[in-house]
Formats: sequence, C-alpha cells, structure tokens
Amino acid sequence: MPDDLNEKLLRLEALLLNEQPCLVNAAAMEEMTSLGISDEMAYVQLLASAFGLRPDENDSDRRLVYDLLLPSVKALDPADFESNPYYRNILLPETSLGDVALTTMQYESYQAFPCGDLYFENQKLHAPMGFFRTAFRYPAITKGGREWMTVTPNEIRTMQSAIDAAHGHVLVLGLGLGYYAYMVSIKAEVESVTVVDVDESVITLFKKYIWSQFPEAASRKIVVVQQDAFLFAERSQFRCYGKPYDVVFTDLWHDVSDGIPLWQRMCALQNRYGSSVQQFHYWIEPSMKCYL
Repeated sequence: MPDDLNEKLLRLEALLLNEQPCLVNAAAMEEMTSLGISDEMAYVQLLASAFGLRPDENDSDRRLVYDLLLPSVKALDPADFESNPYYRNILLPETSLGDVALTTMQYESYQAFPCGDLYFENQKLHAPMGFFRTAFRYPAITKGGREWMTVTPNEIRTMQSAIDAAHGHVLVLGLGLGYYAYMVSIKAEVESVTVVDVDESVITLFKKYIWSQFPEAASRKIVVVQQDAFLFAERSQFRCYGKPYDVVFTDLWHDVSDGIPLWQRMCALQNRYGSSVQQFHYWIEPSMKCYL
C-alpha cells in the first residue's frame, strides 16, 4: 500500500476528529442501514461522500475507503466499556478547584472518536476509530472550561496492555484521573504504586474525591508525589528505596502531536538509568512510532 494512502487516511481522520466529529448524524445512518447496509459500511460511505471521495470512480479513493478506512471504523457497544471496574466503581462529583474541574462529558450518537493505537498490517495503516449509536458519557477534568484529562474508551483500550503487565512495584508518571493507578492497584500481583504528578490541583482533586473510592487494600498501595516527572525520574533513577521499580508507566501527554518529544525525552532517561527496570510502558507508544 503506497505511503501516500496511509497519509491520506491520517489527514482524513484528523480533519474528522478535530473539526467535524459529528459529521455523521442519526437520520442519515438510519436511512442507510434501512437498506440492509451494516453500520460500519453506512458510516464509511457517508464519510466518503462528505469528503468528496469517489470510490466507485477513482481507484485511489476506492483503496483509501475500502482498504484503509472501512477496517478502521467500528460501531462500539457501550456495555463493553461500562463494565470496566473504574467506570463501575468511581463516581465523580461535579466540582472544581480554581479553573480545574471534575466533570462528565459525552460523545453524541454517531460522533467519531479515536479508539485504539495505530498499527500497520501488510503495509496498510489501521487507525482505529469508533462511534456509539447512542450518547455515551465519560469522566473528565477540564481546565479553563476546556477538556484536559479524560477516561474515554480510547484510554481504556490503549492502556490495557500496560495494565496487564503491571506487577511488583509500579511507578506511574502522570496522574490524570487516576485510571491507571486504580486499575493496577486492584491487582493482587502489584505490591506498590508510586504516582508522580506536578499539578497541585489535579492531585488535590484526586485525593479528595477519587482516591477515597479505591478499595482499602488497593488504596494502601499508593503513594502520590508532587514533582515534575522528568526530575523525579532523573533523581530517583527509577529506583524505590534503593531497588529498581519493576514496571514504569508514563502518560504525560494529550496525544501524538505533543507526545512524541516528551516520550523521546523519557526514553533517553530510560536508556540512561533504567537498565534494571523489568518493563517500561508509554501511553500510545505504538501510535507515536507510526509517525516516525
């Protein structure tokens, strides 16, 4: 598959997700699916039409739509995410501290959103994107009224492999809404979780409204440190009381665009100090590698 088609897929999805996520609406979907077309096929055909693609007339458009876009788009079942332990057990109040607020946001019906890491298969790029048939609510932190940190289906999917790998003494660089800290602290094979974040407001909201909802045994495993993550990594050299952490997980970025330089900077510290650590994991690392 020529690289230019992979690049076109990324440009199309970026335009959709960043500028027109609600481009596809329920009425148009119902009209299409009433003809016996699957949700994914109807969604992709509506996108192709909206972006001026002509897959029936143009071979490049055909390959872009059917070989790349169609395999990337999935209709998702809310139940697959609502059963997540964090969603089930952590309830966030509507509250704020200065310009930082705990809240709930939502995807509208048929709104497009990223849902999984980018990956290549047979030189074809897969850029997972999902939608729900009905509105779907998710927890968030806003800053100055703008979405800042979230626990969305995308975070749930893209953190799962790092959650599965967690064991022993775990270092978490970046707190957010405490999703990763919660999910690893409830694992029996995890002994301790050190969470590092520089933002006092985020830590305060976590301690006051989220941490108290963790099971007691999980809560006792957690230590929260207010410090710049890079400074902590350099000073600690990824060691806890003289012994290396077993697993280090870093999530200090919003997406690929701001993540790559921060990921590379932390990788340099890993290479310098982390030879004794069993595993390093970085949020959306596979996606960032696809851009290099």
